[in-house]
Amino acid sequence: MRTLSLYAIVRFMPFAETQEFANVGVVLCAPDQGKLIFKLARKRFARVNNFFDDLDGKLYAQALTVIEQELKRVEAYVAKYPGEKAALIFDELTRHREGVVYFGNTRPALVDTPAAKLEQLFEH
Repeated sequence: MRTLSLYAIVRFMPFAETQEFANVGVVLCAPDQGKLIFKLARKRFARVNNFFDDLDGKLYAQALTVIEQELKRVEAYVAKYPGEKAALIFDELTRHREGVVYFGNTRPALVDTPAAKLEQLFEH
């Protein structure tokens, strides 16, 4: 059975003044199932280091560590509150904030299996 899910692209933007970013992951929420799942690029991601050649590679690794910890915390929280509250939590997680890691626009998707959709979005 298909379920309505929401997803957002995780972006790394170390230099706000240029607005250049690299997509480094995906977060997906299936509110009715109380499920929030995510997939992030490796902490040693040559594409990011090559794109931002004047960037210390440690910044990217540290930023990914922090966002991964936050996503794991929210993942556990969403599991306790399926339904509308899970969707509200996802909206709060992905709302626009200033920082080196942020989320793209939230998009809906009808999915059979959230994990398969996450993998498809990540590979795309």
